[in-house]
Amino acid sequence: MNALCFDPVAGAAGDMILASLCDLGADPDEIARIIRTGGLREFEIRIRHAQDQHGLMATYCDVVVESHDHGHHHGDHDEHKHEHHHRHLGDILKIVDTSEAPERAKSRAHAVFTRLAEAEAAVHGIDIEKVHFHEVGAVDSIVDVFGSCIALELLEVERIYCAALKVGKGTIRCAHGVLPVPVPATTRLITGSDVIRLDIKTELTTPTGAALLTTLSEGDWGSLKMRVTGCGIGHGGRDLDEMPNIIRSFLVELEAPAQYVEVLETDIDDDTPEMTAALADRLLADGALDVTRTPIYMKKGRLGTRLTVLTEAGDVQRMAALILGSSSTIGVRAGNARRFTLPRRAITVNTEWGPVAAKEITRPTGVEIVPEYEACRTLAESAGVELRRVMQAVRSWRDPR
Repeated sequence: MNALCFDPVAGAAGDMILASLCDLGADPDEIARIIRTGGLREFEIRIRHAQDQHGLMATYCDVVVESHDHGHHHGDHDEHKHEHHHRHLGDILKIVDTSEAPERAKSRAHAVFTRLAEAEAAVHGIDIEKVHFHEVGAVDSIVDVFGSCIALELLEVERIYCAALKVGKGTIRCAHGVLPVPVPATTRLITGSDVIRLDIKTELTTPTGAALLTTLSEGDWGSLKMRVTGCGIGHGGRDLDEMPNIIRSFLVELEAPAQYVEVLETDIDDDTPEMTAALADRLLADGALDVTRTPIYMKKGRLGTRLTVLTEAGDVQRMAALILGSSSTIGVRAGNARRFTLPRRAITVNTEWGPVAAKEITRPTGVEIVPEYEACRTLAESAGVELRRVMQAVRSWRDPR
């Protein structure tokens, strides 16, 4: 399985990320062609390779906007100074949706643009649909974000990880005046992520860079067992005296079929079974991989429940907070484990009563179709047929392809 591991050596900006992906082999001309199918045409992606003042060869990405005839260098943190045509979130998502980009690239771009809009809306105290934030409305930043999502598909990246983000200190001047570093939008976006503050008086991680990395990453890649197949180095538009102004992108093959997950556990004896069942349902709805409840004997022979939660590394703090805030427990144990899984994917099965969600699992003996209970129950109730008949129809379905 292909994965991508970001190492934001000196922070991250949208152009640095896109440059690193092009350095790995993503074709900038193909990226531009796909973006133009969504109606955004007045730009050109220029990739160049050069040596910085520290003697390091790196890749630079300039998005040249034809109507304004200038490229951008977000590595020098001018992301806040552009004066392009202001687009709202809906305008940007329309470009994404009407393009020929692969569906996963569209989904990733949707998530990044929406999180960025939410951060800007919160900072300025307005509705998300009223945000016409110039950073994301600018053509170059749209290309940075959407182009990076397309590049991930061209590189066939399934999973994304990121080491701790780097931020600078001091203040910068932007369209809104003088702001502290990291700027408010970046601060909101990096909340909950691992961050290292460097002794460098400038902006290192921009809102666009933070939105890309914190939205797409599943967490740190320190504990992953992998084989590195490539490394791309993206440089910002300005050199830093203290260190190379770069982000590195490692293309890797993860050991398959092992998966590293976090395991959260807590013992509860003051809540009713109904309360722990409701908590389990909420954890699953919020993204837990699996939740189990095991009856146990606690001190003085009291009956209790051991709640065990499997979750992705990037969600562990959120899941622990949910357990602590929604139960009577006062502590949660955490650890990591390797999980071995069979290949599977979500599918839609067309039955005589209508479409219904299911899972396709590839076993050593062949493909198995597994019904999704809630989806089958809803269809059975709406069609007025027995649940058993719907589930049998799903199990016996065969892909017509």
